[in-house]
Amino acid sequence: MKRIKVILNPMADRGRGGQRQAAIAAHLQAMTPTGAGSVDMVVTERAGHAVELARMAALDGYDVVAAAGGDGTVHEVVNGLYQAGKAETALGVIPIGSGNDFAFANGMAGDVETAVSRLFTGTTKTVDLAHIVDDRGREKVFGNNFGLGFDAVVVIETEKITRIHGFLMYLWAVLRTLVLYYDRPQVEVTFDDELVKQHILFLAMGVGPRGGGGFLLVPDAKLDDNLIDSCTVNPINRLQMLWMIPKTINGTHTTSRFVTMRRNRRIAIHCTTPMSIHIDGEVFAYPRDNVRQVTVTSVPAVLRVIV
Repeated sequence: MKRIKVILNPMADRGRGGQRQAAIAAHLQAMTPTGAGSVDMVVTERAGHAVELARMAALDGYDVVAAAGGDGTVHEVVNGLYQAGKAETALGVIPIGSGNDFAFANGMAGDVETAVSRLFTGTTKTVDLAHIVDDRGREKVFGNNFGLGFDAVVVIETEKITRIHGFLMYLWAVLRTLVLYYDRPQVEVTFDDELVKQHILFLAMGVGPRGGGGFLLVPDAKLDDNLIDSCTVNPINRLQMLWMIPKTINGTHTTSRFVTMRRNRRIAIHCTTPMSIHIDGEVFAYPRDNVRQVTVTSVPAVLRVIV
């Protein structure tokens, strides 16, 4: 019988994840007597806890390890599974976060009942990840997206927002960042064999197409092509940025003269100043961390996902 470990983040969606625990438990219990398998659920207690729990679950032989939370929870579970190196363990997702962009990329329904049922009855597909390492040797994998510059500052800004959640939280953070953010960092980026030196507003990358709960920054990204899609935006003024926002929501910014879209397997970035970076909507580097160089590499067909 299928063994399933559900890792619930009660702090997902600004603390609303815990309010879903009883419903998730009830749906899990309703499914288990059918003979479909056995289930354990555990609640995370701190940042990074889901990485440990997922790694242990994979090493303990669970068939499915499910992230009940948002993109941050999925990110931690993915890293735990990657560290365990157990290719036979599949990732499940119960999307109850603010953005749920990984779930969107994989075509997963958002309601709890359907998501729980999928853990037992869904099929599996294999998707790519991306690996990031910085100039201090710190490394992680991510399953959806990366942002440098303005895009990352937006994520940092969301940490200060408590009264709204979901896509509106990200949109409000974008508008606040537009007013407060002035930097246009100088970068040297090697896209495979192409060297680019320029100032940028931001550089976004994606294994999946969407970030921030609704921004299609790399709308043509595919999860299984061993390529990382990227969107480089040149320095533009605030009026141009306002004009660009709705286009990034529907993915039509890609034809703008301010934007360059690429697909690559390896992207190496050097910046003359400390970088702000997010991966999967979680801050990887604040300016105070003084990260000035990172390399991002595609890791093909390494993660099994239940869809």
